[in-house]
Amino acid sequence: MSRNTSMRSLPRSVARAASLLSATIGTVLLTAGTASAQTDNPLDGISPDLGVFGPTFQSTWSRIAGGIWGAVLAVSAVNLIISLYKIRKARAGGYQSELSDSMDSAKTAGVAFGCVAGAGIIVGAILFVVNG
Repeated sequence: MSRNTSMRSLPRSVARAASLLSATIGTVLLTAGTASAQTDNPLDGISPDLGVFGPTFQSTWSRIAGGIWGAVLAVSAVNLIISLYKIRKARAGGYQSELSDSMDSAKTAGVAFGCVAGAGIIVGAILFVVNG
């Protein structure tokens, strides 16, 4: 009985969240012009640059970041391979509940691998959007 009640209140909760979100977006859009006219950006014209620490720091930092990225990518790939093997093992044994868990694990591992592999593109896109 409590399950039916919670299922009925779900659309109501979604509608309430959607109306609050639209009200917030409307308020932000209406006040954006006046708020931006009142304050100046103190970081306008400044961009991050690690070159101030010298070329040695730049090359060291790049190698360390690349090494960490490579290690995380390798661990993520191993996790994906293990998840795919678990799916194969569950199918061969006929274990339906284990197959469902393995499929969820493989989906998560696949998304994680894709995000790690595309981290450079993702960070670049975020910086492009933020910098305008």
